[in-house]
Parts: sequence; structure tokens; C-alpha cells
Amino acid sequence: MKEYRFEKILKLIRERGFLTIQEIAKELSISEITVRRDLKFLEKQGLIKRVRGGATATSISSENSFFLRLEENKEIKKEIGKKAISLLKDNSVIAMSGGTTIYYMVQALDQSPITDLTILTNSITTAWAVINLRKNFRLIHSGGTAKERSFECIGGHVIKFFQEIGKIDYYFFGANGVDIKNGITFFDMEEAEVAKTIISKAEKKVLIVDSSKFNNSAPFKVCDLEDLDYIVSDSIPEEFKKIPEWSQKFIL
Repeated sequence: MKEYRFEKILKLIRERGFLTIQEIAKELSISEITVRRDLKFLEKQGLIKRVRGGATATSISSENSFFLRLEENKEIKKEIGKKAISLLKDNSVIAMSGGTTIYYMVQALDQSPITDLTILTNSITTAWAVINLRKNFRLIHSGGTAKERSFECIGGHVIKFFQEIGKIDYYFFGANGVDIKNGITFFDMEEAEVAKTIISKAEKKVLIVDSSKFNNSAPFKVCDLEDLDYIVSDSIPEEFKKIPEWSQKFIL
């Protein structure tokens, strides 16, 4: 899979500082043509720098790479994803954002009793995860303009797509910040606009985050804590425990 190649290439380049195209091809048992294509993609994400004959590492934070973030708190994210599936019923129409925890939630569907879902998404990575399942769920992607780092599709086309959907039983989404005062927040304004549109349409709103997102805020608010029906996470912050109507929303 591409994700594995990207992850492996980034790991090798970070460890060694520089690798030739031939070395990468040998390490991964792939063609040099594939290596060149992968390096071009990774450079576009700002994750490596192509030089004559190979590639070097950059100092960019791993927070900017979906594929590197897949490895952060990996086991916790997998467990959160499994817990979120407990809310689902067959014949549901669900919307899903992008993000690494959502990605692991999708992967866990293969081991769940769920067999019949319609999945709506504006995320390329979420769509890719659904396509690679053994189960054959109905997948509808919004289209739109893809963001280079998050692989989320944004723009008026995406907003209109979700506005015209007649029924959304659940919206499963992640966030960059979860804070009592500032609510649920995103770093990207256009992604926040898409999320707000889906929230306005969904019967149940389900936030899926690991505990590292609590007590953090990003610039663009998508909703208040009161707007959520469930928060699926690995722990409840102490300040949330003090407010029963919020602590009761948690699924651990």
C-alpha cells in the first residue's frame, strides 16, 4: 500500500539523512520509477527534499504528515476507533471526516458485525481506507479541491454536496482542539466550514479524539461541546468530570 511505502521512505530518510533512488528501490523492493513518483509526492507535502539522485530529510514537524501521524499514539487510536463502531447499526448513513483516528476506525469495520453502511466523506484517506476493506460498503465521496497535507477536500462543491444529502444518521469527526471555553476547533478554516455544514445535517454528532487534543484550541470553531452527542476517547479530563452533562457524553 502507498501509506506503507510513504511511511517507510520517510523513516529511512529521517534515520540516514540522505538516500539515493537506487537505495530506496532496493530497501522497499520497488521500481525506481515508483520511487521517483513517491519522492515527488512527499516533497510536495514538504516532508522531504529531492536532490540529484535521491532525497534528503527536512526539518518539518511530523504533525504535518498524515502518514507520520498514523504512528503517533497508534494503539490508543485503534482502540478509540473500535469503541466508536459500537454506536453503529446496519443500514445507517454516516459521514466521516479525515484524520488518523478515523482511519483506524474504518479499518476496524472489517472485524465488526456491521455489514451494511453508506459512508459519505470529503476525505481522500478515509475513502482509501474504505476501498481497502474486505467488506463492501457503499462509499460516496464529495469530490472538491484536496488539501495537500490533510487530504481533506474543501470548497463550495463539498458544502453543496453535504447540504443536499437528505439523511445523515451519524457524523464521526476528529478535531485539532477540544476546550471547555472554546469548544471544538480546527486549524484550517475551509475544513472547519465543511465540518460545520455536516454537523448541521447530522442526527448524531460523534467526536473522535485521543486525550492529547483536550485543553487545546485552534483558530476556527466548528461547534460547542453542547452540540455533541458523544465523545469517543481514551480518557475524560478532570474538568469535564465536574460537569455531568459533558462527562456523560464520553465513551471510553
